[in-house]
Amino acid sequence: MKIGDLVTFCPEEWGTPLADRPLGVVIREAHFISEGVGHLIDIQFPGDPDVYSLKPQTLELVNENW
Repeated sequence: MKIGDLVTFCPEEWGTPLADRPLGVVIREAHFISEGVGHLIDIQFPGDPDVYSLKPQTLELVNENW
């Protein structure tokens, strides 16, 4: 996943259809945190000023920033 990609939670993580899952934008590509945590991707949701760091395997790419 690259900066600008549109992502949502994987069905296994959220448990609802795609239309019901929040969409976020990648604002920082995968970066290593620590041995216990691993790599995280920073995303932001429209209308939410907070930035969330999530594991890449919990996210699903919706479309790519061309």
